[in-house]
Amino acid sequence: MRAVLAALVALAACGDNKAPAPDASSDAELLAKLRALPHVADATEMATQTIGYHYIVLHFTQPVDHADPSSPTFLQEVSLIAKDTTSPLIVHTSGYWDYYTDHPVELTVLLAANQISIEHRYFATSRPANPDWSKLTIEQMADDEHVIVSELRTVFTGKALSTGGSKGGMTAIFYRRFFPDDVDGTVPYVAPISFAAPDTRYPPFIDMVGTDTCRQAVRDVATELLKNRRAAMEQRTMDQATANNFTYTRVLIGPAVESAIDSLEWSFWQYYGITECPNVPALTATDDAMFKWLDKISPVSESDDNEVGLFDAYYYQAYFQLGYPDGGAAYLKPYLMYKDADYANSLPTAQPMYDGGTAMHDIDNFVEQQGDRFIFVYGEWDPWTAGKFTLGNANDALELIQAQGTHNSHLTRLATTDRDAAFAKLAAWTGVTPQIPGAREMPVEPVRHVPPALLRTSRLLR
Repeated sequence: MRAVLAALVALAACGDNKAPAPDASSDAELLAKLRALPHVADATEMATQTIGYHYIVLHFTQPVDHADPSSPTFLQEVSLIAKDTTSPLIVHTSGYWDYYTDHPVELTVLLAANQISIEHRYFATSRPANPDWSKLTIEQMADDEHVIVSELRTVFTGKALSTGGSKGGMTAIFYRRFFPDDVDGTVPYVAPISFAAPDTRYPPFIDMVGTDTCRQAVRDVATELLKNRRAAMEQRTMDQATANNFTYTRVLIGPAVESAIDSLEWSFWQYYGITECPNVPALTATDDAMFKWLDKISPVSESDDNEVGLFDAYYYQAYFQLGYPDGGAAYLKPYLMYKDADYANSLPTAQPMYDGGTAMHDIDNFVEQQGDRFIFVYGEWDPWTAGKFTLGNANDALELIQAQGTHNSHLTRLATTDRDAAFAKLAAWTGVTPQIPGAREMPVEPVRHVPPALLRTSRLLR
């Protein structure tokens, strides 16, 4: 079963105006300090749209294996947006490549903070030559972060918070497991934890998400597409591929179409939710209308070669340590044609042996027994919330849920009492009172899909 799962958002720029020219003397001083850090290979000032900030791209020299001093090294990319050296520092991880660049995340805006965005090892440009895939572990990434944060905190003296959404939130939690005192608090957004490959806690949750009417409408469309419209969807996918230069060699068009439809219900509730219910097509809709809606909610094109390549290191991690959810949709099993082997090329190397949940149970135990200064944010109707963390005996911690929220849930979208409780903790941890700016200044986080071909999970086993 080629399966794995995730949710990723790409952050849009705040505003359309270019930042004013930075002060040359302070810019030069900051760059000099950064370039003098032991593991910094280079630091380059870049143009930015984030007004009042310097945007600097750094590369840190990291060992492939932190436990072996003679290990080969690689360069790990870090984006820094710096306001001053005394404001809080937001340590942001996407869990993937560095697609946030100079765009501030929610905590950065609320606290008028500095921000670094750390590219995950083995993604994009932060991949060693001839990588040893056994070193793509949560502990090695935590070691990477420890090097980066420890050195940058000699320059930025304010309090520090780690954060991230979805896999980025998971990465922030893993970092705290191995280095609990590196930062002053952690705010993971919509971060799940899965204990198996696949984890069967998810389907019962999905069966209760949203309204009965909307849920059934989505399921009816998915069934109609696989049962009666498969050929039409494949033809339109081929036409789209020709028009846009999409290629399907790692996952062929047939399996790509099937997996996009198979993942339709999950994608609907993860990315869009209740506001999209009025737009679910009628079963009598034309093939063109059906494909247009599929392309919006669970696009086949997210399984083209380029997209699969962006995420292949994640698929390795999911099979190796992270686990992944059973995505439900058992009602589609009679219409599935493709098997595990049809998705084999999505991985960057041979499929690793799953660790049986050892790593994730260790993380779960840390949060419940030793966790300190956490604010977990979830969406009520996000399928990933079925795998939410349990606070247990965690100290100075909150778990907050946005009503009817999707995988794009945020602190500022919580009920007022929950938002205020979170803000009080942020103020206590950083010494800065969060301020909600005007709507145009808040970061906007549109949907970015993970290729649906990798969200098949145990449906292939039923």
